[in-house]
Amino acid sequence: MGFFNRLNVGTKLIFVISLVVALCIAIMIFVVSQTASGILAKESDKLLSNTASRYKNLIQGSVSEIFATTLSAEASISAVIHEKGMLDEKSLKQVLKDVVDVNRYSVGGFIIINKEFAREFFSTPHLLPSGEFAILAIDKSLDIGGVEISNLPTDLTKQMPEIISALSSKDVNTTLSREISLNGEKLYIKGVMVPIIFKDKVLGVIGNFFNLETIEERLAQSDLDVFKHAQRFVIDNEGRIIFNSAKDQQADTRLKDIRTLNTHPSVVPIVEAVKNHSDLLTRYETLHKELSKAAVTTFELWPGTKQYWGIVSMAPYDSIEEPINALELTLISVGIIAIALISLVVFVFVRTTMVNRINHISHTLFEFFKYLNHQRKDAPQPLRIIAQDELGEMGNKINENIEKTKLGLEQDSKAVEQSVQTAKTIEAGDFTARITETPHNPQLNELKNV
Repeated sequence: MGFFNRLNVGTKLIFVISLVVALCIAIMIFVVSQTASGILAKESDKLLSNTASRYKNLIQGSVSEIFATTLSAEASISAVIHEKGMLDEKSLKQVLKDVVDVNRYSVGGFIIINKEFAREFFSTPHLLPSGEFAILAIDKSLDIGGVEISNLPTDLTKQMPEIISALSSKDVNTTLSREISLNGEKLYIKGVMVPIIFKDKVLGVIGNFFNLETIEERLAQSDLDVFKHAQRFVIDNEGRIIFNSAKDQQADTRLKDIRTLNTHPSVVPIVEAVKNHSDLLTRYETLHKELSKAAVTTFELWPGTKQYWGIVSMAPYDSIEEPINALELTLISVGIIAIALISLVVFVFVRTTMVNRINHISHTLFEFFKYLNHQRKDAPQPLRIIAQDELGEMGNKINENIEKTKLGLEQDSKAVEQSVQTAKTIEAGDFTARITETPHNPQLNELKNV
């Protein structure tokens, strides 16, 4: 406080006002930042949940298309059987070609007929060693008409044993998601299988291979990002990673259990949410140890399959909080500029309307005191009053007192001068001489009355 007390009034006033303004702006920045952070947190939660739903709709739409076209193909085969009372190899091939060709997400398909019906209806080389009629369709081109029909390789049934198991089921089902090798080509697929039923007997099964790589490539496209460095992945109800939008991680994470790849506790709620077919909003630490906010939504691949996929949409907290950080930086910058401008205005105002006037008043007072102490002969010039405020009123009083004092001193001076002259006259022998001037000073009045 000693340093502060040594400052002049103007500096103290500027300092206090600037401090108050800075404190108010700091409080405003804090309140705005906290309010904006709360709003941003809620909006980011909604946005992540909406993006997770958006990705779900994208994937669910493609899955539903595969199931719907396969069911439609089975209905066509059943219609042929009802119409002709028998299975027709040519019709089966055409139906299989069509279902693979028209589906955007199909890379191939197959038809298998139980061996007891195969012996009855077919005389064909398209037989498995175990006696089942089996044909495979592979789409060689993205254009219509690029489907080729061949024998179903026995190696495929070994890589995807669910294909043969489906011959004994009346339910729509799927294979597990798998990476397989087919005719020297690596495919990442999931089989959708629909039983061909006639008179309550399973004649066979028609299958469609869902091209998972197509969906993974779509999920990896940056136009789906709503936050910087956003990521998304899909796991099944066993915790296996089906899709991963991070291209540098796809090869290492595909079909791996996420709990094995990432041992952080934040993984567990996500896996449990998919198992329980529920949605979730949670914190998640990525494989790169980056803390993120994640939204989870789940769906069943097809009613009755009891196979669920969970879509996880996540964004780093740094990216989510980037707008509020930018807002805080802007507020701080504006606050500093505002403090500087307000301080400058206050400085100019105080200097021009207060400090200069106070200095002028104090200078006039000091000169007046010199006049009273006879350190100067003439009275100081009256103050120039420029405003009728407190300082103006003080100036008026000072001017009045300067004028009164000046007149009083002049009156006293005349009385003293006459007193000296009278004293000299008396000293010369004239005792009738008297002081006629009336002094302003009461004590001098006593001298007059002697």
